[in-house]
Amino acid sequence: MNPSSLCKVCKKQDAVLPEGGGAPRFCTKCWDTRLRQLFKEEDRFRIQRVMRTAEAEKYFIYHDDFEGGATAVAVAFALNDRAHDALEVSAFLAGKFNWHESVPFLYEEGVECEVEMMDVLLGIIENELVAGWRPCHWTAEITVATDEIFWIDSRDRESEDKDEADDKA
Repeated sequence: MNPSSLCKVCKKQDAVLPEGGGAPRFCTKCWDTRLRQLFKEEDRFRIQRVMRTAEAEKYFIYHDDFEGGATAVAVAFALNDRAHDALEVSAFLAGKFNWHESVPFLYEEGVECEVEMMDVLLGIIENELVAGWRPCHWTAEITVATDEIFWIDSRDRESEDKDEADDKA
């Protein structure tokens, strides 16, 4: 058995995964363990649809660690373009949540790699939100909110228009 073809984790079984362009690095058992650990972290996120129309939906995304799981860490909007069978997702993330926190993938013999919470959230968006629409194509724009809060009130614009019309008369 060639040592370079052994699993990088257990160093006992043949490396067969991941398939594709990369060289195999893991055996099936260790790869399954790695995915289960990612799913455990994904399970700490919950996605709730709060509004639905024929072409769009609005979602709140919660995380167990953020303020006891009662406050949303993100708001996502999905807009379906039926003509092009495409879905556009916009997500606005709470700046107070640590999106750059690393989530380790633990193996029997140590840590293999780490993934940021942002990447875990993207998996949630892809697996739960996008999968429900079944689009041919989709894009996502992710924005992390800052602590600066502003409000735009359309009534202010209407009153300016009326004032300008009164001035012209």
